[in-house]
Amino acid sequence: MMRMAFLSVHSSPVGKAGSKDTGGMSTYLRGLSGALGEIGHEIDIFTRTAGPDEAEVKTLSPGVRLVSVDDGAGPLSKNELYPHLPAMVDAIEKFCSIENNFYNLIFSHYWLSGCAGRELSKSWQVPHLVMFHTLGRAKNEACREESEPDLRLAEEEKLARSSDQIIVAARLEKERLVNYYSLKKDNVKVITCGVDRQLFRPLSRPAAKEETALKGNKVILAIGRIEPVKGYELLISAAALLPAEDKVKVVIVGGDEKSEIQVAHLKKLAADLGISDRIIFAGLVEHQNLPLYYNAADLTVIPSFYESFGLVALESLACGTPLVAGSTGIFPELLKPYTKETAELLTKKKSSGILLENRIPSGWAGAIRSCYNHCSAPLEASTIESTLAPYNWSDAADSFINLIQELLEQ
Repeated sequence: MMRMAFLSVHSSPVGKAGSKDTGGMSTYLRGLSGALGEIGHEIDIFTRTAGPDEAEVKTLSPGVRLVSVDDGAGPLSKNELYPHLPAMVDAIEKFCSIENNFYNLIFSHYWLSGCAGRELSKSWQVPHLVMFHTLGRAKNEACREESEPDLRLAEEEKLARSSDQIIVAARLEKERLVNYYSLKKDNVKVITCGVDRQLFRPLSRPAAKEETALKGNKVILAIGRIEPVKGYELLISAAALLPAEDKVKVVIVGGDEKSEIQVAHLKKLAADLGISDRIIFAGLVEHQNLPLYYNAADLTVIPSFYESFGLVALESLACGTPLVAGSTGIFPELLKPYTKETAELLTKKKSSGILLENRIPSGWAGAIRSCYNHCSAPLEASTIESTLAPYNWSDAADSFINLIQELLEQ
């Protein structure tokens, strides 16, 4: 049995999925820590709280605690947090000294947590693992509307070169890190995501369409934070090219009050294209209610410029809903480009969907139409099982423990 300190400084893993700073990282934290707890390890996930009244220790699952600590700075946005990281480190150390805690390792999530974890690692003399989840340099290169600061880029490079181990969830992300920072391949390990198959599963599709008021329509679903790197302009532009007689509704799930400017921009684009009536912004949906939307959909579209993984893909497939996605994150490992051969598999529902290697709206419109005409949900059970077999939290936990044992032996 090992005791582990996971750091998620800027975002609580129990925050609302789809809000500005909460997404796949939170699901990864909950999924991996939960699986580790099930096999007897103990994990404390440290996050920052907005004030002393909210500081608490909460059990999330067997062996897993969420420790919310107060650094004394009050409410801060993610972009204001960096100067206060020393105070966060002090608050974590104070908590650990009171409880007389010892940890075998530190696992930091996102670059801000990495900076805090680096200092704690020096103090505690234990290995430091980092998972960036997204890279500022990759966001800036992929999407011209993104402008991650030089501070973040510099710190990510320092962390990449100094951490004992870097964890990624997809092969493409490993290749990117190795190439960016001239790392040895062994310094970057792939420990992929899992998906909760009890929550995300096929349901009655007519009932799901009825409950979401989408009955009588072909439904294209997109789920995620509302920000430029997610590429929703491409989806809306492609939707404008679909025939009106197809009766398509595009449902975008995600976003909060911090996304109002971006949502207004997307609504204006839809209005300019004359398809405002086709686009539905559903806002935040509770995590446990997402399967209802996946099951109401005929397909899920992921038009992101850049994803480090793309957990939405696994959730969609687990519900039996095929995908159209770009060539980023995990998608090239799940999907194949649209060819004569793959079109035949699509028709037989032996394919999970279509991979696109360009960002041309007409090409995406064609792929979307082919998908909902020839591979409408639900996918065959055998296709779901064969596609998702490598992606489960139990295997991810085993891989993580094997890696840790190697590190500790060294």
